[in-house]
Amino acid sequence: MSQPVLTITHRMEFSGAHRMDNPELSQERNEEVFGVCNRVHGHNYTVEASLAGPLDPETGMVANLVDLMRVMREEVFEQLDHRLLNEVPWLQGGVVSAETLAVALWERIGAREAELGAPLVCIRVCESAAAWAEYRGPNATA
Repeated sequence: MSQPVLTITHRMEFSGAHRMDNPELSQERNEEVFGVCNRVHGHNYTVEASLAGPLDPETGMVANLVDLMRVMREEVFEQLDHRLLNEVPWLQGGVVSAETLAVALWERIGAREAELGAPLVCIRVCESAAAWAEYRGPNATA
């Protein structure tokens, strides 16, 4: 009998501000495209990172959630909490949106997969209870 594949997720909150702005566009075009979001404004973000894999018969876990919690604290909370996201070095140079934040966090958390014990399968960045972006990696299909 094959091992079931399970998914575990850790959710973390942080507060941050950003300005939706494309440096390639004029100020007038940025205001037209992004409206009030072209102004500096903040969110209480929620980030969820999910790992997936078979259940380890020895531990009863897919991976140790403590490791995922540590990596997320280091890569999300310590890097982004109470910051202007447009000034975070690894987010500079483009529009800082929930979508681009999800991709950037995938790259940072995914780069530490060896510490996590299971592959990263999803990053969800929620700007509010009603709006979020999900990224399932560069090889995901729609």
